[in-house]
Amino acid sequence: MIQQAIVTTSGDVLNVRSSPYGPVIDTVEPGTVVEVIGTPVRQGGLTWVPIGGDRWVSREFLTVHNPTTETDDHLANTIGGPKIVATQTQETIAGGLKVYHTELFDAGGWLVNTVRCISGRIGQQTPSDQPGSQTPIPFGVYTFDIPGSVEYAGGEFGGVWSAVTPTFETDRGGFGVHYDPSVFKDNEETGTAGCLATPTIEERDLMTDFIRTHAPTHLIIQPQLIDNGPITDPSERQSSGPVGVPED
Repeated sequence: MIQQAIVTTSGDVLNVRSSPYGPVIDTVEPGTVVEVIGTPVRQGGLTWVPIGGDRWVSREFLTVHNPTTETDDHLANTIGGPKIVATQTQETIAGGLKVYHTELFDAGGWLVNTVRCISGRIGQQTPSDQPGSQTPIPFGVYTFDIPGSVEYAGGEFGGVWSAVTPTFETDRGGFGVHYDPSVFKDNEETGTAGCLATPTIEERDLMTDFIRTHAPTHLIIQPQLIDNGPITDPSERQSSGPVGVPED
């Protein structure tokens, strides 16, 4: 993922180096918007991020920049603090489960990691508010019941469970984040009854470590934003809109 950031030095230029803590090859003026294009590297007590080929700057002097536009309706841009943003894509795994491109952001807005998630059962991949439908988790904003908590839950919860509560009205409940050990087993347990789940042990561990370390407060579930060009007719715009036992 490419992230935009603003140079926030106190009146001084920001040095651009050929490698993390390497020789200075250029400078950037304060207030300049740069694009962070890769994974951060820790070196010399500082965190370095690439802003181009062989161009590295210290992340300590950058602030995440999230510009919004009138047509930018993604929920992620409205929520600050540590959060998990899961975007449903058209990619599928395990015979028909849609992949949720899931980004893990820290309190500063920096992307810590990215994992895949799934939700719902095969053949039922359109979110709904119908109880017992076993469709994917509805689109919207959720809050973590206990930020930073990952409880043990056996069976189809894969040993990990973090409960979340929707901030909007829905007839469904019992939502959470867990691991689905049956994703690739091609049986009646493949997928979830409505929760968000990681499909592999490696991704489970990345998610668990993030939740425990960064204590995200919000989970945002959103559809993939498809750009069909500008809408000139306002009438063509579409508006977007009880906790029970856990759904696996």
